[in-house]
Amino acid sequence: MAVSFDGVTLSVIKEGEIAVDAPFKQTTLLSGKVYIQASPEQKFARTFECYTEDFTEISNLLGKLGSSGTLVIDSESFTKCYIAPPVRYKELIKGSGKYTYNINFVRHTA
Repeated sequence: MAVSFDGVTLSVIKEGEIAVDAPFKQTTLLSGKVYIQASPEQKFARTFECYTEDFTEISNLLGKLGSSGTLVIDSESFTKCYIAPPVRYKELIKGSGKYTYNINFVRHTA
């Protein structure tokens, strides 16, 4: 799987479960009836687990927090995406220079 965000290639080892969500609110009224507000607009969210031996990859992604960019997954482009905090990373063995990180992306649709 080839994944990049705003020109930074991610070393993906596994894609997280894809969850499709849409705005939905259910309210039970005093009368006992149910009032529903819903939208067919689907929320875009993708999660990846990555492994790298180059901390620059993580550093470059952290530098893009709060900035809109294009997420490319296997040559399919998704514009107006953001990294959703937090970005979690850890060095597998202290001093080894081998890191895993989890990163989440969401898409601005308004």
